[in-house]
Amino acid sequence: MAMTLQALKIYYGNILRTDAAHIPAAHQTLLTNLSGQIDSGALSIADARTQIAKLALETTTVASMAYSFFTPGVPGAGGFDYLISPTGPNTTNLNSDYYKTFNVENRFINFAMNLGKAGEGAAWFNANFGALSTRDSLIKAYTEIFGVVPSQTKVDSLLGDMVPDGQGGTFTRQAYFAAFSRDGLEGQGTKAAIVGWLLSVAAKENIGPYATANNAFLADLGDDGVAQFRSDLLVAYGSPPTPGTAGVTLTVAGDKSVSPTATDTGLKSSANNDTITVTGDIAGGVTIDSGAGRDTIKVALGTFGTIRTSDGGDTLTLGHLLSTTPTLGVPAQYGTVILAGDSNVVTLKGSMAKGTSLTATGTANVLHIDRTGATDSTFYEGEISGFQTIYLHSGGLPKVIGAGTIYAMAGGSFSVDSSQTLVFKDNGAAGVLYASADPARGAKVDLHLQNFQGAPTTDAQVGRGYFVPNGGAIGLYVNAPDQLDNNGKLILHVDTDSTAGLIYGYSTSSALGPNYRGPLPNLDIVGPGKLKAQISGTFTNVDATLAGDLDLTYSIAVSDVAQTFRLGDGTNKLALHFGYNVSSSLAPAVSKVYLGAGVDTISLSYSDYAGAPENRLANLHIKDGAILSAPPEIIGFQKGVDHFVLDAQIHSLTANVQQYADGKTTLQDALIAVSAHVAVNTGAVFTWNGDTYIYNQDNIVGVTMNTLEAGGGDGLIKLVGVTGLTVGTGAGSYDIHYG
Repeated sequence: MAMTLQALKIYYGNILRTDAAHIPAAHQTLLTNLSGQIDSGALSIADARTQIAKLALETTTVASMAYSFFTPGVPGAGGFDYLISPTGPNTTNLNSDYYKTFNVENRFINFAMNLGKAGEGAAWFNANFGALSTRDSLIKAYTEIFGVVPSQTKVDSLLGDMVPDGQGGTFTRQAYFAAFSRDGLEGQGTKAAIVGWLLSVAAKENIGPYATANNAFLADLGDDGVAQFRSDLLVAYGSPPTPGTAGVTLTVAGDKSVSPTATDTGLKSSANNDTITVTGDIAGGVTIDSGAGRDTIKVALGTFGTIRTSDGGDTLTLGHLLSTTPTLGVPAQYGTVILAGDSNVVTLKGSMAKGTSLTATGTANVLHIDRTGATDSTFYEGEISGFQTIYLHSGGLPKVIGAGTIYAMAGGSFSVDSSQTLVFKDNGAAGVLYASADPARGAKVDLHLQNFQGAPTTDAQVGRGYFVPNGGAIGLYVNAPDQLDNNGKLILHVDTDSTAGLIYGYSTSSALGPNYRGPLPNLDIVGPGKLKAQISGTFTNVDATLAGDLDLTYSIAVSDVAQTFRLGDGTNKLALHFGYNVSSSLAPAVSKVYLGAGVDTISLSYSDYAGAPENRLANLHIKDGAILSAPPEIIGFQKGVDHFVLDAQIHSLTANVQQYADGKTTLQDALIAVSAHVAVNTGAVFTWNGDTYIYNQDNIVGVTMNTLEAGGGDGLIKLVGVTGLTVGTGAGSYDIHYG
C-alpha cells in the first residue's frame, strides 16, 4: 500500500502543484482510501486518478480553463505554481485564505473577470466580445464552451433567472454578474463574469469540449508533471484536426517564389496539403508561400528570403537562416519564417544569423533544433518565438521567446527560470543549469529526467571558479546578491528510470567574485522512476520521500550546518560518505538520515566519486578535546528489514564489547569504556540508552579525533531507537554486515 499511496501523492502533486507536506488532511484521507482500494483490487488506478483530477476543480481547473479561454493558452509550469501552489510566491493563490470563502462558481467568475476586464486577456476579449451585447456574448461563449448553440429560451433563462442578491432579496443572474464586475449590465467585466460562470458549469458537470480537453490536460500533467504548457486546451487536447486532402508537389529552385496566386503551375501552391522542396538557397526577396492546408516544406540549404504558411498543421525542415551584407543601394536581406495557425512542427538543422527570425503565431507549435554533426562555428543569433515545445537534439540553445517545455536531448548549459519546464531526455551528457535567486524566495528550479543515462562521476575539478565534475553530472548554480541568499531549491523529477553522475548545487554571487561558491541547501527528488546517482553534500536538505526506488551516494560533513536526508517507502540503497573534522573547536550540528517504510540498505561509501581511493570512517568529534559531540543519526531503521553494510570501510569487528557499555550514565562514558577494548583498525557495535552505535577504531586504542591534517581518528554513527540487531559477515543476511 505504501508505494501505491506514494504514486497517488506524486500524481496529486503534479496536478495540484504541491508537495506531500501540504496536502490537506481531507485529501490525505482520500488518497489513503484510494490506495487501499487499488491494492485490494476494488478500484483501478485509472479510476483513482480520475477522482484525484476532480480535486483540482477549485484550483488547477480554474486556471487552465480560464487562461485557455482568455489568453493564447494555459500557463507554464511556473505560472501554475504562482496561481495555485500553497508554497509558491503568490500570497493570493487559489489555495490561499483569500479564496477560501469563494465557491467554485465565484472562483471561475473572479478569475475570468480579472483576465477579461483588465488582465492578460483584456485586449483579446475586447476585440472579440467588446462590440457584442451581453446576450450575444453569452451565445458566443456558450457555443464555444459547450459545443452547441443555446436556444433563445435557454439564453433568457441563463440571463433572467432570479438569484439571491445577498441582502435578503433577489435579482436577475445578469444583474448578479454586473454587481460582481461593477461595470454595468453591458460592461466588459460583466461579459467576462458570464464566461467564467459558463466555464464553471462545464467543469462541474463535465460537459463540452473545454471540460473534455481539460480532463486530458490534467491526465497528461498528472502523469509526470510535464504537459503542453502555454497551448490552447482545444488545440492541444481537443479533437485532432481532419487530415485534409493531398495537394500539389513542387520542386523549385531557390530563386523562384511560390504562392497560391502564381500563374505558373509549377510555382502555384494550393489550399490542400502541398509538398514543396526547395533546391539551393532561398534568395533574398524570394517568398515561399504554401497557402492553406497542412503543408510540408523542405529547405536543405539556406534561407535569405521568406517562408510563409497560412493555417497551421504544417511541417518544415530548414537549413540555415541567413543574412546578406548590405551594399550601396541594396539593403541587407534576412531569412524570415512566419507560420500562422496552430500545431506546426519545425526542424531547424542549421544556424541563425543575426537579424533572422522564426515565428509561429498559434499554439501547440513544436520546434526541433538539430545541428548534430555541424562543424561550423556559427550558432543562433536570430530570434525564435511562438513555439511552446522545444526539442534540443544538439548543444546550444538559441534565444526562444514563449517556450513552455524544453526537452534537452544533448548536454549543455541552460539558463532557466520558473516559466519553463526543462527535461533531460534520452541522453547521458552532463548538464549545467543557471538561475537567479530572489532575495525573498530564493530560486526554485524544476528539472525532469526521462531515460537520462549519465555515467558516474569519478573526478572533479574547479575551472574558472566553477565546479566541473566529469561523467553524467548535473549541476545547478544559483546567483544571489550575497552569500546569505543561498536559499535555492532544485526539484528533480524522475519521470522514468534514469542514472546520473554527481548531482550538485551551489550558490554563487557576482558581488563576492567568480570563485565564491556557497552551499545550495535544498534538493527534492520526486517521481515514480528509479534513480541511480551521486548526491553532493552541498545539498544539506534532501527530501526523497516521494521518489521511486533509489540507489544513491551522499556525503555528510562534520559541520555546524545540519544535513538531513529523507528516503521514501521504496526499495532504496544509500551509500553514505562521512567527512573528516575541520576543527576541534567546532560545535557540529547533528545530521540525520530518515528511512522510509520499504527495504533500505545503508552502506559506508569511499567518497562522493566512484572509484575514488578508499578512506575511513573517522568522523567522531571531540569538542575542545574534552566533550564528545553527538554523532550523525540514522532514524527509522527496521530490525529484520533494513540493512547497514560496513564492508567498504570496516572489515572486522571486535566482539563482546556490550558489557563495557552497560551501566554507563553517558554516551561519552560508554564509548570510552568500549573503545579501550576494541582492537586497532576494527569496529564494534554496541547499544546504549535504547539506541545502537556503530564505532570504528583507528590505529590507536582509545577515543581519538581526526582532523584534515591527521591520518587517524575514530568514527561513530547512531541508529536511533533500535536494539537487538543481528551482526555478521559472509553470506548470511544480517541487520549489520561487515567484511
